[in-house]
Amino acid sequence: GVGHETDFTIADFCADLRAPTPTAAAELVAQPREVWLGALQLLSDRLEEGLQRQVEKRQQRLDQLGSRLARPSDAAHAQQRNLARLEHRMRQEVLLKSQRLAQHQQALEANFTETMKHHLGSLGQRLEKAALRLQLLDPQLVLRRGYALLTDAQGLVVHSVQQAPMGAQLHAMLGDGDVHLTVSQRRLL
Repeated sequence: GVGHETDFTIADFCADLRAPTPTAAAELVAQPREVWLGALQLLSDRLEEGLQRQVEKRQQRLDQLGSRLARPSDAAHAQQRNLARLEHRMRQEVLLKSQRLAQHQQALEANFTETMKHHLGSLGQRLEKAALRLQLLDPQLVLRRGYALLTDAQGLVVHSVQQAPMGAQLHAMLGDGDVHLTVSQRRLL
């Protein structure tokens, strides 16, 4: 079915998008690897920024509470310990999340080629089916079965005997060529 054609078919004018080769079709439907990697990096950056904001919020809250206490140093030390514990926990969560994202990225990269092959194979089958359907609609196939397409001198299609008066010049397109005719006899069914 699909090759490196130089001609245009009627399907090219009906389609929303045309790709001249299978490689070009693959490039149109596939997202580049950099897009997936960029998305993963964006998620990682957002997670890190969110955690940093949480740490800063908690530090501000600690400062506010410390200023209200009668013995601020004791409360501040307790809050600092708590803050250090929370910061350690958050760092561990960020590290764990980063590792999960890296594993997910590796899984995506491993499956990317197979997924694209499967997707392209499916698209190729759909294209072959569409090409077959289009080929079956080819008027030349009808003409090769013994039918003819009649047109008058102005090139209008003749549908009825009423459109072909005696002596009229007609043009008949057949499966293997054209014939010029003159109407010498008419008969209505």
